[in-house]
Amino acid sequence: MNCATTGAGGSLTLNGYYANTTESFSVRLAVTDTLADDHHVRVRLVGKGPGGTPINWAWHYNYDGYATQKVWNTTAQYSSGLADIGVQVARYEGDTYLNSCTKWGASEGI
Repeated sequence: MNCATTGAGGSLTLNGYYANTTESFSVRLAVTDTLADDHHVRVRLVGKGPGGTPINWAWHYNYDGYATQKVWNTTAQYSSGLADIGVQVARYEGDTYLNSCTKWGASEGI
């Protein structure tokens, strides 16, 4: 699944994930800086637990500048099960949030 906002584009690919799983699954996150504006971009895995409880994993950063992409391959797990999962992509100036997008997937049949 893909998500794009001003200055940043990112993607999430999952393997072994299914709604409400408590098992570990493979995650591939990617983020690209799409604007020559001296801001950095970030990507992270987001989820919703039972009852819609928000779960946010750590941000992954790309400080390399315009037209660069960073990719991370990892695993994730949530012991209470995930009702939905998605990707969040953002643009920051230092620690100051500028803009973002979030794309949800399990409810859309990933």
